[in-house]
Amino acid sequence: MNHTTKGGKNNNNDYTKYVCNNSSNGNRTCVFYPSALDRPLDDVPWKLVNMSFKLLNVDSKLVLTLLANHGFREVNSDSNDFNLLWSNNHVNTNIISSLRSYQRINHFPRSCELTRKDKLYKNIETMSHRNGIKKFSFVPETYIMPKDYNRFISNQYRHRGLWIVKPFDLSRGRGITIIDYSFKDTQSALKENVVVAKYIDNPLLVNGYKWDLRLYVLVTSFNPLVVYLYEEGLVRFATVKYVCDRSRINNRRMHLCNYSVNKSSPSYIRNSDPERENVGHKWSMSALLNHLREEYLINTETLMAEIEDIVIKTIMSATAQMLPAINCFVPHSQNCFELYGFDILVDDKLKPWLLEVNLSPSLGIDSALDSRIKSSMLCDLFTLIGIPIVDPTVFNFNRNVRRPKSDIPRKTNSNININKLSSDEKRLLKNTMDQNQRSRGFIRIFPTNLSWKKYSSYLDNINGIPRGSTIPPFYIKLIRNYNYFLNDHLFNENSSFYMDINRQDRYERSLKDFKQDLNDNKDEDQTTDMLKLKKAILKYLNDGYVFSNLQARQTFALYLTYISALLKKCALEKNYDNPSSNLVLMFLMKASKNLSVPLKIEVSKSSLSNKKVMEILQLLESFLLKYNYDTVMYATPESTKNCLPHKLFNLFLMHARKEDIEEIINDSKHNCLSSAIHPVNDIKNSKPLESKVWK
Repeated sequence: MNHTTKGGKNNNNDYTKYVCNNSSNGNRTCVFYPSALDRPLDDVPWKLVNMSFKLLNVDSKLVLTLLANHGFREVNSDSNDFNLLWSNNHVNTNIISSLRSYQRINHFPRSCELTRKDKLYKNIETMSHRNGIKKFSFVPETYIMPKDYNRFISNQYRHRGLWIVKPFDLSRGRGITIIDYSFKDTQSALKENVVVAKYIDNPLLVNGYKWDLRLYVLVTSFNPLVVYLYEEGLVRFATVKYVCDRSRINNRRMHLCNYSVNKSSPSYIRNSDPERENVGHKWSMSALLNHLREEYLINTETLMAEIEDIVIKTIMSATAQMLPAINCFVPHSQNCFELYGFDILVDDKLKPWLLEVNLSPSLGIDSALDSRIKSSMLCDLFTLIGIPIVDPTVFNFNRNVRRPKSDIPRKTNSNININKLSSDEKRLLKNTMDQNQRSRGFIRIFPTNLSWKKYSSYLDNINGIPRGSTIPPFYIKLIRNYNYFLNDHLFNENSSFYMDINRQDRYERSLKDFKQDLNDNKDEDQTTDMLKLKKAILKYLNDGYVFSNLQARQTFALYLTYISALLKKCALEKNYDNPSSNLVLMFLMKASKNLSVPLKIEVSKSSLSNKKVMEILQLLESFLLKYNYDTVMYATPESTKNCLPHKLFNLFLMHARKEDIEEIINDSKHNCLSSAIHPVNDIKNSKPLESKVWK
């Protein structure tokens, strides 16, 4: 079955015939199409079967419209005759334990282990203590109130920064406040059920605005763990330009990117054209990645790999807490699935941070872009989970269900000897292969061959659950290690089923033709690359970023090298009309006093002559020798959070000409010059660099 293109566009103008997916166990499952959002589909093959759904506490019309237009009928909340149950809240375990094998429900038991902010942090903290804190440093320092109140009060003065306070189980920005370390009037609020996290005060800005990512993560099983990430997400912008100022910490529309917070702002712009995905205060994820790569030359492939890393580790952290309940209450392996909304913030060092995980992420439609992305995502989700074409009103459905003939040939994996496996193992392999064939816009990020190699070390070799998990010993004996089983049979390198697709092409569908090689030797390509690099640097400077002390020193060192070569040329040609000379002389006289070994520079301010040019050259060479020594020997401490990205800056220095540096220096105004003159004593306290070359 051909998948619709990313964002909900159909490969054909319309569908004149709708077919079903055929699973390897003989059951047929429904296929869903985004075009059903606009009109009912009359030709679906399951029209004659009494397919139905039940909604609990659902405030979005999107789910209802898509299911109804696909021929499903809605049943009352007390009815048990349904194929799909969709709830915005947790579902009672009595309902889950009574499910039949053909029924699907959009929650696992104990999903609060991921979606409650206190439990989420506690589970990640537990994993970090057992596997290395650095590997799980994607959540800010967090305290759970009220039990951590005394520890927080004693530690907060070390940071003297901002903190963000969030209730345990509220969403859409409700109850969130930002406080500083001297918050005497609000300490009483911290004795309630809230989490207090270090505020990330150096977000990566786009056009001066703070933003975060909403990603759609689908888990179809926790044993074995199977995780999908949807190829498209949403970017939500604040509506007030960001300024890290304590006097403005109460401006929620500057600090929070939630749609519910910003939608009533007079400056909020809705996207009315789904074809333009980078307009207004809500973008598509692919449009953002495109913008970051083209405007700032950011390596978005690395960024997305780090985001995938956060998603997998976060899901793993809650697995051990959820498995006992899943094993106890879920009667059939395919009954439950879960769509999580991951909120990710990226700082100006290009480090992604996990803000929270949302139960039942919002499916409300605010714009045409919302409609396009969410309807496509939901259709792909309903197709992936495999809703069998079964009449729920028929009690003995295994014998009496009416199954239309299949239009799709069955696919099998020739590399697996299915006859040597138990019935449970056969069922697991068949279900996994079927899901993979139905995945459409969802990208399986775990397990794959590469992700298994990277993350299997977190799982126990015997029972397959995260190492060091505190679950009852009697339960561990009951667990069958399906994680290792699935990898051995499907995702090893000798299996034709294992697949590590080029996911970045799907995350950045509009970037496939953007393949510039910065190391190309052609002059034309180098000029194009330099323009892009310079444009990216200027963009950062205009958005409020500054040179760090080290970056400014490196910039001026290269600039002075160019000036030195120019002065030599002037001396040979006896052409002393060089407007840069006085600027260089002024810089030398000020900066030489701040060298680790001060250099005395005295040059008369008379008109330039050959003698004076040679004198400046000698002083310049002496200065550069000591200036570069000081710069290379000591690394700048990370005191300036809002400085230019190091990778981008280093690329700029590799290709910059004198004119390019002058343009950047002029645009940065006072910052670059003052930072370059900055005393080296301020950076001497940092660790000396041993055999490190700054390029």
